[in-house]
Amino acid sequence: MHKFALKFAVGLAAAASLLLVTGCSPVSGPSSASPSDTPSDTPTDTPSDTPTDTPTPMGTPTPLQAIDAIKVTGDFNAGAPTIDAPYPFNVDKSACKTLIAGTGLAVDPSAAVEINYVGINASTGVIFDSSWANGAPVDNYANGFVPGFNNCLAGQTQGSRVLMLITDVDGYGTSGNSQAGLNPGDVMLFVVDILRVGINTPNGPTLATGNQWATVTDANGVPAATVVPGATPPSSVQTTVLVQGQGDAVTADEYILVNFFTMDFATGQYIENSFTDGNGPQAAKLSDMIPGWRTAIVGQPIGSRLLIIVPPDQAYPKGNATPAVAPNTTLVCVIDIQFAFSSSASQ
Repeated sequence: MHKFALKFAVGLAAAASLLLVTGCSPVSGPSSASPSDTPSDTPTDTPSDTPTDTPTPMGTPTPLQAIDAIKVTGDFNAGAPTIDAPYPFNVDKSACKTLIAGTGLAVDPSAAVEINYVGINASTGVIFDSSWANGAPVDNYANGFVPGFNNCLAGQTQGSRVLMLITDVDGYGTSGNSQAGLNPGDVMLFVVDILRVGINTPNGPTLATGNQWATVTDANGVPAATVVPGATPPSSVQTTVLVQGQGDAVTADEYILVNFFTMDFATGQYIENSFTDGNGPQAAKLSDMIPGWRTAIVGQPIGSRLLIIVPPDQAYPKGNATPAVAPNTTLVCVIDIQFAFSSSASQ
């Protein structure tokens, strides 16, 4: 399968140097080889990674007596919060505190999240990175940041605001991060708003195991479909919700991250299968996908598993070269919606 690189968000370029683990990269997605048209593989509008403030000495950091000494004001995701802390300070161990408890999905370390955040060098009191200042939230896998950040995110819920204190041991080690103005031994202070949480496997109640055209089984999270013998393919898109997700509903202008397979209705042969082909979940802009997918996915919540029967005129009426799809092929598709994120923040 040909894949195109997809930046998760405009702010990801900054996060890549300031937060992400070395070598971590955003997900990739299918091109026209899968149920999509031809999305661009060139991200644009990359913000500068250079901090806008120059750190200035503030004297010798003193030990922070308690995390409660840091005061954060401002409503959730209503612009950058105001942070009052006794700079300069240090801590011996990384620490986290939930300032606002959300009620949404819990963060799975290996699933995707969307966050807004501000990062401050506790040794200088200077902001070294801020998604609010960069103009867009950051979307990434929840285990893709520096270790202390990853640890604080895990298990938090969508809608939460989290205060994080991260030592160099759990951040950039003895090398620091000169680009961010972080020296060895400096402590990072973050305030993070968790805007959206993704999933790895369907996370809601099972509503069906198929429809009159196909049945779906599951073996340890990997679905398989069987066309009902003698079934006549439908003339319109047929969507059956197999598992009802519990996350946010997908909108028409978003990108989606999905695990999926497509099958030839007539022959029962698989055409693509990200569950088993080794490429893993794929991301693409929903508006670039085949019409049948757009019709079926809009309005469905993150965490859902869908069975979709797509007639030829809503898929590849003239066929497709790669993957090979013959003209007038009806498709059987199973899709796990793992995440959805703003197209405006991803271009």
